[in-house]
Amino acid sequence: MMLMGRTRLSRGSALLVLCAVWLLLTAHTVQAQSQPPPPAALPAPTPASIDAGRALFTGDQPFANGGPPCLACHSAATLSFPYGGTVGPDLTHVTAKLGPEGLDYALQTLYFPTMTALFRTRPLTHEEQVDLGAFLQHANDSSTGGALTLEFGIIALVGLLILLVITALAGRGRVHSVRRRRLARPRGSM
Repeated sequence: MMLMGRTRLSRGSALLVLCAVWLLLTAHTVQAQSQPPPPAALPAPTPASIDAGRALFTGDQPFANGGPPCLACHSAATLSFPYGGTVGPDLTHVTAKLGPEGLDYALQTLYFPTMTALFRTRPLTHEEQVDLGAFLQHANDSSTGGALTLEFGIIALVGLLILLVITALAGRGRVHSVRRRRLARPRGSM
């Protein structure tokens, strides 16, 4: 019954509401307990693990199950120029984007459509996952932003200077000969 904005519940309705609240609370607790634990985070990178990850990334050390090197498609800032492939995304800041747990999960599953096809029958070993994770974390922490732009700028400037020298050498006598002919015409016509 409603009296001046207040609702009166019968004992049966109140018991029903309490049971519904209790069921919701226990269902949430059971669901939280039934979820699997998150994957273990990658250990702190060691210099040996970073070097091993760099070798795997570049293909200097082949993967145990024969997968293609990461460098074929991806790039990372700590590698020497030109930093790698351009087909896949730049992996310099992948640790910042995914976090250590997300990176660990990505290396375990390689759930990206292109990578799934490449690594379905050639999964990474646990040690390869740890080493690649260490290398990618190192690349994220010591990113050399802007180095690629500087290198391209220097290459462009050197190329421009070479073209200017070639143009000056090839056309050195041509401009003077044209001027002499034009200056000679008015003198002779007078």
